[in-house]
Amino acid sequence: FKIWDSFLYEGPKVIFRFALALFKYKEEEILKLQDSTSIFKYLRSFTRTVLDARKLMGIAFRDLNPFPLRQIRNRRAFHLEKVRLELLELEAMREDFLRERGTDLEKRDLISEDEEDG
Repeated sequence: FKIWDSFLYEGPKVIFRFALALFKYKEEEILKLQDSTSIFKYLRSFTRTVLDARKLMGIAFRDLNPFPLRQIRNRRAFHLEKVRLELLELEAMREDFLRERGTDLEKRDLISEDEEDG
């Protein structure tokens, strides 16, 4: 209930604060995970293992202080740009793959036609 009380008092920023506190709470375990599949699998259920509400509140309001909205916006913009660049790179790789695949399919079709003529 303390999370809801905080939310009603401070607004939506608190939800973000608690989300970060959850990650901080389980930071050591998360950092041990080696690949994205295991990370996603862990993230689906890790909140069930957060049993100490006082510790979570302490992380959220003591360890993550100060928590200015301006800093959040700056970090969000910085990381959003990094994600956009990664997506552009992935899209370029996908287009290269599809282009190569198309060329390979065309070659395969040409070989088939030559075999039929021969």
